[in-house]
Amino acid sequence: MDGNSSGVQLTMMPEGDPSEFTRILYGCEAHEIAEVVLLTPMDSTLEALKLKAEEVKEFKGFSHGFSGTYGGKKFSVFNSRIGSPVASDCVYYLRFTPCRSVVYTGLIGSLQPSIRIGDIIVPTAALRGEGASKYFIDEEYPAVADFGLLKTLSSTLEDVYVDHDIKTHYGPIYTTDSFAAETEEFLELWRSRNLLGIEMETSAIYTIAGLYGIKAASVHIVSDNPGVKKSFFDPLSEEDEERRRICNELLMDALVKLVGRI
Repeated sequence: MDGNSSGVQLTMMPEGDPSEFTRILYGCEAHEIAEVVLLTPMDSTLEALKLKAEEVKEFKGFSHGFSGTYGGKKFSVFNSRIGSPVASDCVYYLRFTPCRSVVYTGLIGSLQPSIRIGDIIVPTAALRGEGASKYFIDEEYPAVADFGLLKTLSSTLEDVYVDHDIKTHYGPIYTTDSFAAETEEFLELWRSRNLLGIEMETSAIYTIAGLYGIKAASVHIVSDNPGVKKSFFDPLSEEDEERRRICNELLMDALVKLVGRI
């Protein structure tokens, strides 16, 4: 491995054909991956996006997915699985493909009482509470979204959600490695510091993408809010279930529209 004074490992893959690695990880040749890649840990999201795509070619790798087109624009979607270790590797190996933009979408727990289940959180930055990204670069390196991609995502969300009672919240979040370790004191600490939510992938994705010249942004559906006694393990009310359902359906529309604007 070749390092430099900043601590980043510039070469973290043996020399050779990139497809040797993409065949295992994604189930495809490196060149079959599009310039725009959507990542999600949820097969339901992957399948919903597949239904909206044309010219679909499925891939059966560890991070399975597909490439297809929407409005003539090629894009790829992969299941990056839950947690930062797999998500960080999934983004890292994209650097050896045509991919130049990554949009991650998943679920997030709100830290602020005013943010409702079924709202949207778009992280502008993420505190690196996970451990995977520390293997790539020191903790001082910021995990931030690409500003241009964030602007395009923001305008697309505004277009799609304009007539619906669903708010989009922008700001910093916390990325953790374990929701089982989220004590009331821990959650209150980051709530008091005005972080919007907590999830398990974004800071690793932002860090690795930033290091290797890939534009990245993420968009999350609020699935729970422990601060108002609606934790991940509490049953949702019919109203909250309906808000999440509508938000999810609209987000699928927003993501394929976004593909055509990147």
